Amino acid sequence: MKRRLRISAFMAILSASTIAGPARAEAAPAGAVDITVTPSGFTAPASVRAGALTLNVRSQDPQGAWIGLVRLRPGVPLDLYLRHLAQAMDDDPRTSVAGGRAVAEDVVMLGGAAAGHIPAAVTTVVTPGRYHLVDFRDVREPDFAQRVRPLRVVGSAAGSRTPSPPAVITAPAVITATDSGFVAPRRLTSGAPVLVVNRSSQFNEAMLMPVRPGTTPADLDAFFSGTGGYPFTAGPTGVVPMSPSRAALLTTALPPGEYALVTWVRNLRTGRMLAQEGMREPVTIAPADTPIP
Repeated sequence: MKRRLRISAFMAILSASTIAGPARAEAAPAGAVDITVTPSGFTAPASVRAGALTLNVRSQDPQGAWIGLVRLRPGVPLDLYLRHLAQAMDDDPRTSVAGGRAVAEDVVMLGGAAAGHIPAAVTTVVTPGRYHLVDFRDVREPDFAQRVRPLRVVGSAAGSRTPSPPAVITAPAVITATDSGFVAPRRLTSGAPVLVVNRSSQFNEAMLMPVRPGTTPADLDAFFSGTGGYPFTAGPTGVVPMSPSRAALLTTALPPGEYALVTWVRNLRTGRMLAQEGMREPVTIAPADTPIP
């Protein structure tokens, strides 16, 4: 049976750890931020209104972009978080795990969009406060700190007496990250919104990567065990790391074909990549006019 979740249900997930089905509560009026990433960085507005916020990410950088939205926890300075983030993305598992654990204590991660040559949009919900937009691909750049963009979220517009109509977005598909792996449909429709939920015990992501035609689960197993060749034909598109019990809505018009749903995040207990531990699934992207069964 087709499941259709409204944006109001998606918003409720951000403050609850379970999905109780489509909710009827009104959603906050949606806003959007257009972000174009170049090899020298990106620009973003200094402030946005609280509510449903969509990050429309387009990359002019051949390496792509991983734009994430984070909120520092009280008392954590930005430079400390950035230092821990660099450690979390180190190739040495010991350094990476220590950094990842520190990052989880430093910030709340609200997700964001990974985009290559195909733009991607991710919708999350923000409450008033101070946030930062970070391109995780820039972490090794010498001017990384200068590339981070502060974002102030303010309350509803003053003087507005008539509330805007609620934003309604249908999500025919749901991808859930759990400690046992991904729970996801085997087929998604290009351009259709997908609700991504993190029900695992640590921060996690959901990346769609195109693979060579005919790639099997055994091929993915072989690659991640170090006994097989590289099956991917392009970089990732998807939702960058979110803290546990967070959710985001992904919309991207990926070309139809065969993909793998993966996470490149390390298990903060074992030090191994979660994809190596089985967090990977084959997914087919169907044309936009193809109904989901």
